[in-house]
Amino acid sequence: MGAVLFLGAAPAAAAPAEVLDVGGTPVGVVVGPDGTAYVGNYGAAGGIRVIPPGAPQPARTISTGNNVSGIALAPDGTLYVAQRDSATGQDVVGVIPTGAAAVARSIPVSRGNHLIAAGPDGTVFVPNPAERTVSIIAPRASTVDRTVTVGAGPVEVAVTKDGTAFVTNQEGGTVSVIPPGANTVSRTIQVSSTPGKTENPHGIAAGPDGTIYVTNISSNHVAVITPGADTVAYTIYVPGGPTEAAVGQDGTLYVASALSPALSVITPGATATGPSIPTENNPGHLAVAPDGTIIVASPGNGANNGSVSRYAPASGSPQPQETQASTGTRAADGAASPWNTPAGIAGAAAIAVALFIVLFTVAAGRRRKAALRDHVNGTGDGTADPHAANELLRRPPTDQGWTDAGAGSRIEP
Repeated sequence: MGAVLFLGAAPAAAAPAEVLDVGGTPVGVVVGPDGTAYVGNYGAAGGIRVIPPGAPQPARTISTGNNVSGIALAPDGTLYVAQRDSATGQDVVGVIPTGAAAVARSIPVSRGNHLIAAGPDGTVFVPNPAERTVSIIAPRASTVDRTVTVGAGPVEVAVTKDGTAFVTNQEGGTVSVIPPGANTVSRTIQVSSTPGKTENPHGIAAGPDGTIYVTNISSNHVAVITPGADTVAYTIYVPGGPTEAAVGQDGTLYVASALSPALSVITPGATATGPSIPTENNPGHLAVAPDGTIIVASPGNGANNGSVSRYAPASGSPQPQETQASTGTRAADGAASPWNTPAGIAGAAAIAVALFIVLFTVAAGRRRKAALRDHVNGTGDGTADPHAANELLRRPPTDQGWTDAGAGSRIEP
């Protein structure tokens, strides 16, 4: 895939953004204090692509096991990788010392895909969706230190500067709060609008002031939890099925949406989105570098043609302008790629990355995907419903991947 430069309406001070062809199936991404990006490959070959600031391509690939599902970076530079051991088939968290070329040691964890996170002291948090727990690995440990029971379907973790961990429970519609060093949850925060039901809270990010942001996929809202609060302070409407979030050092929130390939930009303290930034199809996990550069992993269509988008710090909404023909996920002759539609996403369950990015499976949904697409887009009977995308959602991951919640129904516990 050729380079794609975004040259449109951004202010003159903004450098062009670009899309880097990294191959494989990029899912997890973290950025170091020097701006180096580390991108995990969920494909069978595994590996972590290392992309220095401004580099046009990865400088090297760190060897790992298979199917890198999660990646975390500790303050001392140690990388932690949720992967499957290629020799034993055991799911493990691999430990990669600073500058190393491969995993140095592995810590066994439960079966399944784990979107891990690291705290400010190097503690690693491993959500176990099928078990309703979070495994906690102490700094420099070789085994799981303790396991904390949380809500139903824990998927992601954000850690604040004081070491408090916030866990999204996608099936439960809640966020569990784990204080530093604790063996139990201190409180549970309802983030869906109706207690006992879920709006599929998935992505979670912590701001520099301790504010927590949670993406509710099926309601198209981001729930905002202020420091120390037991309830949601307010919600922000974000269209297109918001899945992932990241916060810059200045407090700006960026939210990736699955059904509309864009990043929504929300300034600190705002109650509504600002300009959106177009992305590659199927934007996934994202991270913000210290200088404000935004890194977004996009898995492509699962055929080893994933990419990483890099957006220079700027306001406004740059528009894509290709500098050469792209052979990635775009369809020919200007037609929309099927990966960029609800129908295409729902029909792509055989591709592993769909398990992480869009949370859809083909079971039951295939029979009604065209009708759902028309309903979401407003091209069928009736008017467009921006919330109709929740009908495509499915349950969080089990040890075998994402499972179907029923015949196109909204998930309820």
